[in-house]
Amino acid sequence: AQFTPFFSGGRLVPAMPTIAQGVDFSCVAREWRCKFSEDHDMAALKAAQKLLDDMRVEILEVVKEWVGKQASTREVMNGQFDCNKQLVQRIVCLECHDFKVVVKLPLDQFTAWEKRGFDPEAKFLQALGEIEGISNIETQTYTLEVVNLMGKIKVPKASEGCMSDSLPTVG
Repeated sequence: AQFTPFFSGGRLVPAMPTIAQGVDFSCVAREWRCKFSEDHDMAALKAAQKLLDDMRVEILEVVKEWVGKQASTREVMNGQFDCNKQLVQRIVCLECHDFKVVVKLPLDQFTAWEKRGFDPEAKFLQALGEIEGISNIETQTYTLEVVNLMGKIKVPKASEGCMSDSLPTVG
């Protein structure tokens, strides 16, 4: 990956890394996944979901979600959270019997999380392994970007919009 910083607004901004020409990224995701059995009315899937629910605060704190200690702090969080770049998602595929948890972060936050051993990953994976009917527990790291196929969206000024006739006049 190539990193070419540039100046914006008078400050040096790190550029998006490039995997190949035209394939840039700014976010990295860590996936925790396993297979679940359908036995006993999907008991393994229910237990995996309960584990995720029980560890919700620990996991969401990784992406600075407004939970746990952060929910009671007076610390100003402006600019520290962007739901396009940092989130936790759960994926269930009934056809493949996949249960997945994806943690997505901006590259700099991901690198810091990686240095901390992806905490609470080990605890989550160990607990998954103790659930009867759970198998093939794995992790994977990959880039994950929001793709805007429409290009830049221009939002008109209110005075130029479809309701411009209903705006109060200044006079």
